[in-house]
Amino acid sequence: MKITKIDDYQSWYIESNDVAIIIDPWLDKVMQPKSNLFINRARDENALITGEMISKISCILISAPFEDHFHEKSLMKFDRDTLVLTSKPSEKKLRKLGFNNIETLRAGTQKNIGDLSIKAHDAGFPYNHLWTFSFEIIQGDKVLYFESHVDKPSRIREKGLKADCAILTTEEVKILGLLPLSNSSETTLEILKELECKNIMIQGSDPGETKGLISFFLKIGKENLQLFSDSGIKAFKEAGSEVTI
Repeated sequence: MKITKIDDYQSWYIESNDVAIIIDPWLDKVMQPKSNLFINRARDENALITGEMISKISCILISAPFEDHFHEKSLMKFDRDTLVLTSKPSEKKLRKLGFNNIETLRAGTQKNIGDLSIKAHDAGFPYNHLWTFSFEIIQGDKVLYFESHVDKPSRIREKGLKADCAILTTEEVKILGLLPLSNSSETTLEILKELECKNIMIQGSDPGETKGLISFFLKIGKENLQLFSDSGIKAFKEAGSEVTI
């Protein structure tokens, strides 16, 4: 299984011998129309994905219904018959876009896509109340663990999860300085230790680049990637980063 970070934020391309899966695709330069005042983000380059890569995709996985995960313009590049795995609120929006092969994931459900298995878990607080989920992608004895936002070492321990690679946040973000929206590098290091995981691919990179009204309510902590290398863990952040497990 090869995992590729195809943009500078949080879009992912997962490829096995049989199939390819894309997670939260944002493929062009602007996250939302310029008229969107609540949340927006822009960049100089499109996502690092080719037409050939898109043609191989068997499944689109949308991990959350929020604007920075559900990018309508990018989704319109895909055939409407493509299988989409997502949450209930996203299902409603997808049907409005014309997608008709949609399955919802909830904690405890599992879906096989070729030689890959996607196993859903509940999301971390407060997202477990907002129709999102974390998940494993499994190929044989190899495991990728994915959590879009907030996690805790205790949750990993309780579930007995282990992984060869994890996609996790590393810059703590709190709304109004109180409610956590992503993990600090220190917390993520503890999660990786519970997972016995030696590879981290960074989710939600550089949250300070996200603009709009929401930015006035966010307190962003400092990322410390040195923590991972000091613990023998390889960290991958840049667009185009790849890990094969």
